[in-house]
Amino acid sequence: MRFTGRGAPKTPRESRREVLDRISPASLELAWLRQIHSNRVLEAQPGLTAEGDALWTDQRGLALCIATADCVPIVIAAADRVATVHAGWRGIIAGIVSAAVDVFPEPARLTAWIGPAIGACCYEVGEDVATRIAESASPKVINANTGHRPHADLSKAVEIQLSRLGVEDIRRLGECTACDCDRLWSYRREGPGAGRNLTFAWISE
Repeated sequence: MRFTGRGAPKTPRESRREVLDRISPASLELAWLRQIHSNRVLEAQPGLTAEGDALWTDQRGLALCIATADCVPIVIAAADRVATVHAGWRGIIAGIVSAAVDVFPEPARLTAWIGPAIGACCYEVGEDVATRIAESASPKVINANTGHRPHADLSKAVEIQLSRLGVEDIRRLGECTACDCDRLWSYRREGPGAGRNLTFAWISE
């Protein structure tokens, strides 16, 4: 499992292969998605698999890749399979986390890594979005005492959902994409010109 940030070229279509070749000592095939903020989980195939927001595989030699620029990247792994998940607020409330965990037979035996995403310090949302995120996870993920619009902690929402699904080993990287301008891309900070942070996972030989 690897997370990459601003060292990656800005265009995911061009950079996935280049970045994977830099970080992997082995020759791996590469699978990715056309991400649509959904709850669709797909079994990975080499190349562009289809539209969805999570990939899984039990095949060695195949690396899974998702791209994020503030949304939450998640890697879920068991002894015999691995999944990568793209979880924005729409995917979180739609159930992408639950759908990804469902491809594993024993949630208690899983390890989940939550990668860099926009933090509650920077993720200001409308009241309607805040309510829907809170309903999908817990009111604890919303800070309404900001003097302005609510702030949401998407990574915490994912962590709560994983825990409720029975995942016991959850490891969270605390970096905020919007705050860390030296290492991470952020759509909220940089707008349409932002690059993408890439997350890779594969089953080691």
